[in-house]
Amino acid sequence: MNVIFPGKDSKHNDTTALQPPSPQHNREFLNDTTPVPDVTMQATSRDKQRNNRHWTLADIDWQHIDRERARNNPLTYYVVTAASFVETAADLYTANLVEHFPDPTARHWLIHYWQPEELQHGQALRAYVETVWPELDWTQHYNNFFAEYSQLCTMEELEPSRALEMVARCVVETGTSTFYTALHNISDEPILRTLTGLIRQDEVSHYNHFRHFFEEYKQHEHIRRLDVIRSLYKRYSEVENEDAYISLKHTWLMRHPEQEFDHAQLASLTQALRPLLMRQYPYRMALKMLLQPLHLNRGLVNFSLPLLEQVARRLMFRLQ
Repeated sequence: MNVIFPGKDSKHNDTTALQPPSPQHNREFLNDTTPVPDVTMQATSRDKQRNNRHWTLADIDWQHIDRERARNNPLTYYVVTAASFVETAADLYTANLVEHFPDPTARHWLIHYWQPEELQHGQALRAYVETVWPELDWTQHYNNFFAEYSQLCTMEELEPSRALEMVARCVVETGTSTFYTALHNISDEPILRTLTGLIRQDEVSHYNHFRHFFEEYKQHEHIRRLDVIRSLYKRYSEVENEDAYISLKHTWLMRHPEQEFDHAQLASLTQALRPLLMRQYPYRMALKMLLQPLHLNRGLVNFSLPLLEQVARRLMFRLQ
């Protein structure tokens, strides 16, 4: 789900040239939502301090998952399982990004930080699903999901410019950051709430790194604001229409393996999920993240946010 040509400027050949964004950028967005534990790491730092280490699966108290509470909420099953499928497939689209980006700094971060963290999200969500619904065959249905999903993650799907692909990645990370924020707000099972809080903070950090790379690359490319808008819209449409459909399809089939998944089933699921997400979705956070690559006047953005938020509430969960 991503693209890049070799950078000729020397700063793109120096693995220390691009400095990681400050954790303060994470708080800029997270302050719009319920606070979460401060477990952010400096993504390209080689010397992580103990109190700033990245969380691990061992930090999650799996034994104290309230299985009854989770099982009594069928929507939790669909949302968490669908997310576990997409996150577990992270190495597929990360491989495409790495191949497309010759910049050693971006490669280093993608390989050593972003990919392991995304895969860890998948492992954690899978562990949660298999703990709460042990009777279901997660592996078999993930394999079915992967066979279909992998057809989307090709080099042809990437943007024809390094800067614009980083914009596209910002859209994806906006989607994941706000998705896990909404899920965190919705969750009434304590361990899931903790887990989604940790994941969403990772996703905000990822967004900031992709935006940082975008700012660096655009200095060497002739990128117009209209190009950025087109890239934002294109990737937003792809994320909304493709990822959600395939992941929900195989999540549904895991519970109903003898039945066919059709548009009627999809409509039923989305109609059930939409009201819940609409109430808890962080619209303002999403708008701020999507607008940042456009470099609009800050005063104008702040003045327009209330109106834009009203529009977003009407459009973001519209019927397809």
